[in-house]
Amino acid sequence: MVVSDAGPPIALGRLDLLHLLTQQFSEVQVPQQVIQECIQRTASADTARSQAALASGWLTPCDAAPIDEESLGAGERSAIARALEIGAGLLVDDMEARLYAAGRGIPTTGTLGVLVLVRARLSGAVASVKPSIEQLRASGQRLGAGVVAQALAAAGEGDE
Repeated sequence: MVVSDAGPPIALGRLDLLHLLTQQFSEVQVPQQVIQECIQRTASADTARSQAALASGWLTPCDAAPIDEESLGAGERSAIARALEIGAGLLVDDMEARLYAAGRGIPTTGTLGVLVLVRARLSGAVASVKPSIEQLRASGQRLGAGVVAQALAAAGEGDE
């Protein structure tokens, strides 16, 4: 089970790959603040896909009182609080939030981690990670060169 921040559902929604979460996790909880971030752009495909994932039960709404950490966004604060409360992992892309969570013993993974793990465990579900990375970048997703290189190496796809 994991608690998710908005970044991974939005990114996986852009790729039309939200269903991969059900292949990786028994449950993906999303605090109400995160849901609001995922569905705020009403005319986008990722918003519609996030709403469908909520309706289908791929994403499970939950309540969470955010931690008091001003350097993080509202969704990240809520997701970290919920992960701490229930002893779950955290699905998050933001590096500052990942470092904060790791410092509190919360295991983290992000969008690229989901793609790599699905490819490794369920060959054929994601044929290649690189095209998804390119599509995310083309849609405006910021992905650091180091994390991309690690993801590609873990997926057996060599250098960026």
